[in-house]
Amino acid sequence: MSLDLRYNGWRPPTEEWKKWVKKLQPQFEYLWVQTGIDNAIKASTYEVKRDDELILELAKRWCSKTNTFVFPWGESTLTLEDTNICFGYSLLGCCVSNPLMNSEQVKEEQELMEARRTFNSSKAKKVNQRAWMMYFMETESSKVEHEAFLVYWLSRFVFPADSCNTISKSVIPIAIHLAHGNRIALAPAVLASIYRDLSLLNSIITKNATTSMTSLRVTIWAPFQLVQIWALERFLALNPRRYTNGHGLPKVARWDGVKVLENNNLKKDLDIAGFGNGFVWQPYENSPSVEVYNERDMWKCYNPCLDEELLSFAQCLRACELVGIGCREKYLPHRVAMQFGVDQDISDNVASRYYDWWKQLKSSEERDNKGVKFEKDQMECSDDEVS
Repeated sequence: MSLDLRYNGWRPPTEEWKKWVKKLQPQFEYLWVQTGIDNAIKASTYEVKRDDELILELAKRWCSKTNTFVFPWGESTLTLEDTNICFGYSLLGCCVSNPLMNSEQVKEEQELMEARRTFNSSKAKKVNQRAWMMYFMETESSKVEHEAFLVYWLSRFVFPADSCNTISKSVIPIAIHLAHGNRIALAPAVLASIYRDLSLLNSIITKNATTSMTSLRVTIWAPFQLVQIWALERFLALNPRRYTNGHGLPKVARWDGVKVLENNNLKKDLDIAGFGNGFVWQPYENSPSVEVYNERDMWKCYNPCLDEELLSFAQCLRACELVGIGCREKYLPHRVAMQFGVDQDISDNVASRYYDWWKQLKSSEERDNKGVKFEKDQMECSDDEVS
């Protein structure tokens, strides 16, 4: 049976979008930095070439109960740290469902909703992303161009709408918060959507192996670029060539337009990576910037923004529920503690494999010992007969 897999959340940047970013950057970059979306907006101007085979092989190893990849050598997963470093999404701030706070923000929401209704009443009967962008980018007198810019960015790259290439009304309050300098914790919400769709894809793959249907279709709405970059940064066998980042750029920049090398041993490379040096538990330089000294129980931080850095580090380490748009997912970082430089428990799967191996080894030794004892008894019997 064939699997018709559509990645509707994997949206490439257009040339018009790059121009819009350059247009507004001089005026609003200070605000993007303040709200923690500066690198995330820059990340949306890069294109990651998709490797379907890699995504599917990873999804086969996904466990929806723990939200981790389970390999023969242990567990690993995408964490809040990956979401922050690779795509620049903020770990700190209010929840994405935070309501608007004053009449000015409500007025802006009404103006954007009215613009959305205008597009929705057009012949196309949908709010096309490109039409939305061109309208606000070319309307110099618009007082909400920056808010509309953020609505487009959120709809296309962060929380892709349930209909391809359309503007989502659910992101309008988030855009207004950001435009007013209010930080929103986008990283947990984005990661929740990725966990959700990895579980969906895993269940579809399992169904695909057992059903008698001729074709099975599944649509992925989460930005799965992060799944691929997570793997490229950690599995050395997948890495076509290492690039260095420009100063202040997110990790996605190093994979802009890079085609993943064809790998005929992909399954094997994934399954043996952790037994040697093929898997990099901590691939990011200076991350975490907080060093843990167990012998003295002291933390050392190289970031002058110590309070914010410690709080971000704590967010990455804390088990919690990730709240996204229309989804909630478990976050269990203690299961992948080695990704934060801390000792990690052996997963149940690995422990059972080890137990099975140990039983097989002991059974083999017992058979060998019985064989030796039998040969020894036979020799002793022969000696008695001779005497």
